[in-house]
Amino acid sequence: MATRAEEAKRKLSLYALDRILWSLEEMNLGERTIVPRDVVDQLRAFGVPYTPEVRIPDLIELVFTAQEEFMNVEPEEINRVPTIEELEAYFEQSRVA
Repeated sequence: MATRAEEAKRKLSLYALDRILWSLEEMNLGERTIVPRDVVDQLRAFGVPYTPEVRIPDLIELVFTAQEEFMNVEPEEINRVPTIEELEAYFEQSRVA
């Protein structure tokens, strides 16, 4: 099972990529063609290739692809039953979020 730090990093990465998607979607709906520098920096931080020639709809698809890395998390032991502590921590996080 992933450590808490790894799980937190995974969730934060997905959250950050969602925010990038939100920005790109707004730009796309507004028919903008220039991606702001801060969004470009965020894209590059996640390894999303960016050049000014890449259209925003294509960037959106590239971000979806980047998200897959963080979504395809397979348990180390498929049939392992979580411990009570793990379940309590999971439900506690769910209540906080």
